[in-house]
Amino acid sequence: MKGKMRFLYLIEKWKYDRKEKHYKYVRDENGYLYANGIYPTRIKPEELPEWYVYGRYLKCFGYLSAKGVKHMIYTPNMVFNHMFKDDTLYISYDQQIMPADSGSFERYKGYDIAIGGGYIVSFLKAAEQYSGYDISGFKVQIEEKRLWFKQAFPEDYKHEVSADKPYFE
Repeated sequence: MKGKMRFLYLIEKWKYDRKEKHYKYVRDENGYLYANGIYPTRIKPEELPEWYVYGRYLKCFGYLSAKGVKHMIYTPNMVFNHMFKDDTLYISYDQQIMPADSGSFERYKGYDIAIGGGYIVSFLKAAEQYSGYDISGFKVQIEEKRLWFKQAFPEDYKHEVSADKPYFE
């Protein structure tokens, strides 16, 4: 693999279909990935280094680098009846993530990508392994969220949490 590696490679991308007059997912016919979800590459999934974590990012399936992570912030959503669906993990490969200015639609600034859902835990584990990132604070937050979810929505908890134990055991 030649050239600079990007932190995000997607299997599919959004493309406007002028004939059908709407956006749809498209994949490269040869199985190549899209760098940052936009730029066609000559890279196939099996050619990516092991630190790329498979998941759903920016509404498309692909791979996100767990190497080179500089800063992360996790914001659990303690309102709705889902374990991770409405949670967000903000990730920066370059700078410190800071609260956004008041009046801004964004909650934080300085992040490169925000991910949500069940891929949060697998990405945190990979960031610990490949970036040497200390995830101990995230482990506490996720355990607090798990216990809250179990108490607040016991029926949904039974369906969404496969094992009644901490995620990081």
